[in-house]
Amino acid sequence: MARFLNDRKEVSGKIPGSLIHLGTKKIETPLIRLINFTSDQLIENEPELLEDCLPYISENTVSWISIYGLHDAEIIQKLGDLFEIHGLLLEDMLDTGQRPKITETDKLMVVILKMLDYDEKDHKLNSEQISLILNESYLITLQEREGHYFDSIRERIRKRTGRIRRKGADYLSYVILDTIVDNYLINIERLGDIIEKTEARIFVPKQKGLMQEIYKHKTEINFLRKNIRPVKEIVLRMVENESRFITDDNLKYFSDLKDLIVQATETIEIYQTMLNDQMNIYHASLDSNANEIMKVLTIFSAFFIPLTFIAGVYGMNFDNLPELHFKYGYLYFWILLVIITLSLIIYFKRRKWF
Repeated sequence: MARFLNDRKEVSGKIPGSLIHLGTKKIETPLIRLINFTSDQLIENEPELLEDCLPYISENTVSWISIYGLHDAEIIQKLGDLFEIHGLLLEDMLDTGQRPKITETDKLMVVILKMLDYDEKDHKLNSEQISLILNESYLITLQEREGHYFDSIRERIRKRTGRIRRKGADYLSYVILDTIVDNYLINIERLGDIIEKTEARIFVPKQKGLMQEIYKHKTEINFLRKNIRPVKEIVLRMVENESRFITDDNLKYFSDLKDLIVQATETIEIYQTMLNDQMNIYHASLDSNANEIMKVLTIFSAFFIPLTFIAGVYGMNFDNLPELHFKYGYLYFWILLVIITLSLIIYFKRRKWF
């Protein structure tokens, strides 16, 4: 399967809004988790059905419903029916290659984006699609598999750390988005450190496989850019359009998030430029080495051309060559060769050719 675009053969020719999972099945059985809280109370459970979450949703509490596993179209369809989510939005949530986007309707706001993870073994970035469905009193998150990304947030809710228990669902969505953006910065820093170490190796001779490494880093940076750059548009839209699902009191947190995502995108651009420079320097270094080799070969040729000419003249098989019968002809021949060689050396040194 292509990394930058999912295989869309299964949805080709289907009715728009058809619930077909595009991507890899990452969990065997879908799982639902619910956290319902106020400043004073906390309820956690794992309901078997989505319908079991409905009694907990009210204006006086915040409900965080986590759904793990996108391959079960029945659960996704039930999600759309219970929370009045349009089929086209559900279709986007099931397409794990979906470009990060934000959509706002009368009753909810949907944000689709990616969580990234760097595989140290394969030296490759992997992505997991995460969808956020925000309403005034609840937040629903859809993930491809059960993960640890938001465990720290759940722990903060349990221990009443920070503002989460005193704030609404919009602040909870901010905290989740902040965690995702922090994850972007961590992966950019990790990949950037590798890129900067590669730069020092460009000037070391005989670095086998260096060009392949640079090209691989370039692919990973492009993968980062594909998944992170649209998130900048999402956050800017949240802040500038002043979504009605985000209270004025919490808007300042999203403004701070905007600064972080701008920093992330600018850093990616810097590393992209750095990789382009590395490729140019690498090719220039190869050209320089080739030029040095050609320079040496040309100098040797310059020495041997006149010597070969003289040797060629006296190597001709003619009886009437006047110098052939000189008593000291052989000595004169070598003296002439030495004089020519020394003259060329002096000339080349004065011209600083070597």
